[in-house]
Amino acid sequence: MAAPNKLLQTSLVIHAVVYAAVVGGLFYINQATSSQFNWAGVVAWAWGIGLAAHGAVWFMVGRGSSRSRGR
Repeated sequence: MAAPNKLLQTSLVIHAVVYAAVVGGLFYINQATSSQFNWAGVVAWAWGIGLAAHGAVWFMVGRGSSRSRGR
């Protein structure tokens, strides 16, 4: 059953790459428009919570199942 673990890890990596690309672009737009409010930071913080939750699921489910299988 290694395929679901690999799929979960792949989806986490894709999520992190998309997060970095989009948030980087948003910070650039935010700075280019010389906004007084750092709205890109709000987006990064909120989306970061979702990314952290995704990482927690990968750690608990994906890695946890491979540990219990080895016993």
